[in-house]
Amino acid sequence: MKVLQLHNLYRIAGGEDAVVQRERLLLQQHGHRVITLERSNAETDHWPAWRRARLVPQTFVSTESYRLVRDICRRERPDVAHVHNVFFLLSPSVYYALDREGVPIVQTCHNFRLLCANALFYVEGEVCERCKGGNYAHAVIHRCYHDSRMQSLALAATLACHRYIGHWWDRIDAFIALSDFSRRKLIEGGLPEDRIFLKPNFMDRALTPSYESEDYAVVMGRLHAEKDVQTAVEAFQHLPRLRLLVLGEGPLLEPLKALAQRLGLSHVEFRGFVGGEARFEILRRAKLLVLPSRCYENFSVSVLEAYALGKPVVASRIGAIAEMVEEGVTGLLFEPGQPADLAQKIRQLTDTPERAVQMGRAARARFEQRFTADINYQQLMDIYAGARRRRESRRPVSGAMPAKQD
Repeated sequence: MKVLQLHNLYRIAGGEDAVVQRERLLLQQHGHRVITLERSNAETDHWPAWRRARLVPQTFVSTESYRLVRDICRRERPDVAHVHNVFFLLSPSVYYALDREGVPIVQTCHNFRLLCANALFYVEGEVCERCKGGNYAHAVIHRCYHDSRMQSLALAATLACHRYIGHWWDRIDAFIALSDFSRRKLIEGGLPEDRIFLKPNFMDRALTPSYESEDYAVVMGRLHAEKDVQTAVEAFQHLPRLRLLVLGEGPLLEPLKALAQRLGLSHVEFRGFVGGEARFEILRRAKLLVLPSRCYENFSVSVLEAYALGKPVVASRIGAIAEMVEEGVTGLLFEPGQPADLAQKIRQLTDTPERAVQMGRAARARFEQRFTADINYQQLMDIYAGARRRRESRRPVSGAMPAKQD
């Protein structure tokens, strides 16, 4: 099978980019040919001013992406196109190009971008679903994208136009939700229930778990407000005998370092971005993973990695996180934004090491039951087959792009 994989890389690498690469390798290992179309938002850093000025209209409709995708389809004749992220350089134009060429389209919903301008259902320090029903004006009012009213307006207009005029959802043959929670939110937002399939992220079972540990916990991910690493740092005021290793980078790195210094937390260490085997080795030797997010999350890659390595998780009781972490079985849940509650839950595990080991073993068992590459591959093949059947049963959606392309 030929699979055309389309993905717009983020400026700061995150779990989604790693998942896309992992899925590409999975397909190749099973003998499929993967044709990759990738762009990176970091490209714009090197653009001249005149080209950056054209970014907003290109986000809305990109003739370059439209023609490029049609050329690839005519040349390669892919059996299915798997779209991950199109913002901002690829743009929604790719859906129209794929539809025009009659290629079955699968869209993984790594986040809530189809329903929310900032993709997180989170703004001004709290969960927000105002735009879920399709009124994207809220995104402009609350400056949901980069705290900029103009950028939020551009993105809100893009979402509204393609939803109501371009009917981009009608062109997509299958949507992939990463969790039951995310699937429910997508349905509430208007996506067609019969075309939303559950397929979580995965890892290779070859990762070796360890049920021994050193005296530290780990928090991993982008250092953004919604990840709320601040709560984790503050919790360690109450945990002087346990170190916290913070793996990640982002705009809050320096403020978090300053907070730890102000609180006298010399046992909180900031390691920056750590990837590959080094990341796994740090987690393999940890007592537990801390996930303090205040946003829903769709599927936490860090929880998946912890489970694969046999580590319990102490996480926020919110969204898909509360679905992934089974209270008292694979970890413990705490109230979001409550450092004292987080510290108490961590102490429950560190004070009873045998319980932490038991949860770690349950976490590994959960991984083997649900999140291995073999299981995921079969799920992916079933979704591809369904998308191809749907495409064969219908013609391309009538109507062109919001702007003339050819």
